[in-house]
Amino acid sequence: MSIRNFLVSLVLALTNLSLMAQEQGFLRGNITDGEFGGPMIGAAITLADNPSRGTTSDFDGNFSLPLEPGTYSIKISFVSYATMTFTDVVIKPGEVTILDAEMKSSVEQLQAVEIVATATRNSEAGMLMEMKNATNVVDGLSSQSFRKVGDSDLSGAIKRVTGVTVQGGKYVYVRGLGDRYTKTTLNGMSIPGLDPDVNAVQIDIFPTSVLENVAVYKTFTPDLYGDFTGGLVNVVTKSFPEQKQTQVSLGLEYVVGQTFNPDYITYDGGKTDFLAFDDGTRKLPISSSTEIPVEPSLDPELEEITRSFNNTLDVKSGTALPNISLSANHGDQKNYEDGSTLGYNFVLNYKNKYTYYEEFQNNGYLKNTDSDVNELMVDEERNGALGIHESQWSAMASGAYKYKNFSLDLMGLRSQLAESSATQRTSYDRNQNQNISDETILTYTQRSLTTVIVDGKLNYDKVQLELASASTWSRVYDPDFRSTSFVYDVSGDQLGFNINRFWRDLHEFNENIKGDVTYKVSNTFNIKTGVNALMKWREFETIKYVHQRKNKTDYEEDPSWFLEEDNIWTADDRSGTYTIGNEEPSNNYDARQNVMGYYLMAEHPVMGNFKFIYGARIEWATMFYTGQKQNASDPEDYFVDEETMNEFNVLPSANIVYSLNERMNLRLSASQTIARPSFKEKSYAQIYDPITKRTFIGNIDLEQTEIWNFDLRYEWFISPRELFSVAAFYKMFDGHIEMVSYQTAPDNITPRNSGDAYVGGVEFELRKGFKGYTNNKHIDRLFVGGNVTLVQSGVDMNSVQVDDDGTTEYELRTTWARDGETISSERQMAGQSPYSVNANISYEIVEKKSSVSLAYNVQGEKLSIIASGRTPDVYTIPFNSLDFNAYYSFGEDLKSRITLGATNILDDDRTLVYRSYGTEDEIYSSYKPGIGIKLKYSYTF
Repeated sequence: MSIRNFLVSLVLALTNLSLMAQEQGFLRGNITDGEFGGPMIGAAITLADNPSRGTTSDFDGNFSLPLEPGTYSIKISFVSYATMTFTDVVIKPGEVTILDAEMKSSVEQLQAVEIVATATRNSEAGMLMEMKNATNVVDGLSSQSFRKVGDSDLSGAIKRVTGVTVQGGKYVYVRGLGDRYTKTTLNGMSIPGLDPDVNAVQIDIFPTSVLENVAVYKTFTPDLYGDFTGGLVNVVTKSFPEQKQTQVSLGLEYVVGQTFNPDYITYDGGKTDFLAFDDGTRKLPISSSTEIPVEPSLDPELEEITRSFNNTLDVKSGTALPNISLSANHGDQKNYEDGSTLGYNFVLNYKNKYTYYEEFQNNGYLKNTDSDVNELMVDEERNGALGIHESQWSAMASGAYKYKNFSLDLMGLRSQLAESSATQRTSYDRNQNQNISDETILTYTQRSLTTVIVDGKLNYDKVQLELASASTWSRVYDPDFRSTSFVYDVSGDQLGFNINRFWRDLHEFNENIKGDVTYKVSNTFNIKTGVNALMKWREFETIKYVHQRKNKTDYEEDPSWFLEEDNIWTADDRSGTYTIGNEEPSNNYDARQNVMGYYLMAEHPVMGNFKFIYGARIEWATMFYTGQKQNASDPEDYFVDEETMNEFNVLPSANIVYSLNERMNLRLSASQTIARPSFKEKSYAQIYDPITKRTFIGNIDLEQTEIWNFDLRYEWFISPRELFSVAAFYKMFDGHIEMVSYQTAPDNITPRNSGDAYVGGVEFELRKGFKGYTNNKHIDRLFVGGNVTLVQSGVDMNSVQVDDDGTTEYELRTTWARDGETISSERQMAGQSPYSVNANISYEIVEKKSSVSLAYNVQGEKLSIIASGRTPDVYTIPFNSLDFNAYYSFGEDLKSRITLGATNILDDDRTLVYRSYGTEDEIYSSYKPGIGIKLKYSYTF
């Protein structure tokens, strides 16, 4: 062999070795049945020029095909469906190319589609495809949408969904309805949030980096839970990440007027507060069952007990540091030679936040007893500084295994939040005694949530089985609320002091088990049935202690002075501070709830373009209560596992979908749903909030609400990423639950069943993209979206009884009407906003993975607390939220990203007002959240 031939052979060998060593890429995606709307099971995905090289879609419609780097033509086929061919599909070494497809019947011949790549269900196109094929009226967002606008958690992203608003940055309202009328599920399972008394889950605990999509179901079908009305928000986490990815990020936020403010107030807490755990500093130092000796007994144990309490009762000055956020996540998908697939995700998030309100108002007003006086009377004014330190972390681990016709998903979630607050304010009693109080309030609340979800699916021929379980442990722990007040008369003379301390502990366990069976009668005819069991157990304990002083006139106006070593009571001189224990047995309770459900539904086409989805769900709900009435003295005032609810509901549902053409649907829906009271609402407990000085009073006679829902919607899927829709809805409520204040005590509120109520409205949505061009391939660069919801609501006040004598709300309002005021028999429904507006615009540079977006959100003025006698109505004033977000990717393979954001750019404030005829609004509560400037750095490995 010549030297020349040898060198050529060597070069060719090395080249071949290089190619052989070159890392494979993957083609992955999801195949959807365009006729029926479900996953396409068993579709063949092959190379167009080599049919022997390929794979098939599993029973979720997913597939994964390893390929050497290069450019391919891909063919997707299934018996009786039109074959689809995708050309110029590029596979890169070590990377994943995503290909999504919707298959149609073979009677509609499709031409080859020429693309580089599309997206799976976590794309905007995939999400719109799911919306188009859904049996319900549904809106949603994909993880691609999350990335485009740069939202780090779900609370920011979900505000872009039609008719959706977010309250307090945590809770979702749909069509103006929230709390009990909006339900949040995780991967289809019912779990409580960090506040078990709220029907919705706190959505800011979900990082967008691990979400597949979020879907908001606005109409009911029997396979969904029956206790939602406005919407059911289903948060879906990723089971099988498209590719191996590790990402870490660090964020900082500066809030104008708050961050670095030297007037920020706090107090000495525990060393682990930043980890959202109390280190025992606030732990009750004695057993809750300890009998504290009375002072006249001269028992030395009284001194020992008093000294055991934490002696910090006063605030201290500090500096509010910048808010920080940390996150890390890692995920991957493994494909094995036997055809099995393994996916996993690990997520860790941490937030540390400082908030300071220099002027935080909480006031009480009453109507004048003279009907010719319109001006509201001040009952009590409270104004002062409030400092809050909040720490929160969450950890999630999930794993998914899939082999042939079987899959198993396992997910664990732990979330922990702790909030300490310090308040220093002046309270003016303007009504009864004209006294003035200087108040110092220290609080700490620790909330935790632990959830384990197991979900198994088995597909056998025409039958698909699913069995899932969600076990959740939640706790709300309020250790050592401390309130100190010094009372003076109008001339400034001392009248005394009050020192109160509270310990509260709530434990709740939820178990949700469900089983579903789907039988595919034909390619377009499904029958689905299933059972569901939701069981809840709660224990709530509260205890109060009071520090008093022998020789009351001998004290300094310093809260912490009372528990200094030399100022504590002793049996020898009978002078100083001592402790009284006030048990609150009527505010302690145990409760449980069982909800058993069964459903049957069918889905099939009629006359070609019509699809019918109909059926019914049965839910049997029972509630039990162990506790006692306030001031109980009779044996009948004590209850042990007393049944307080026993409701059997048949919830019918009918949905019709008419396909006008390939891109347009017309939907009609009618259904019945319910809303149930929470444990706290259906109780005898009275729960006091030391910051607002308002008391929540339970109502054991509260009943469930029954709702009829009607929806009509037209939707036009302009393109895979563009949508126009208009919808009309109407809801009728029987026994709507509202919060009402007491006639002569505006600081006491309680839930009450109203009579007949209704909500009607319309929704409009537009998503529109404008395309630019790079290398002769179009890219969506500018994207605008907006949605508007307009609502009319009403309650027939003649159907609302306000007392045991049968007095109606209309009669009560007439009694307290001002001269010249006309009282209508109908009023706005409490908690229902008359409108909501969401608008956003984003500019995306796809090849540079960079984007700029601006979002505006507002919810209309709503009635929040119902008037009762002298107490006027309370309304929530609209909060105009304008947020900016921009991110820029740089570095090798654009793995680094800088995100810059601004929140509340309009510097709006959060305000609730009292409103009455012929006079100006008065402040119920008000504070300024401030303008936030955010900066975040992320790196992807």
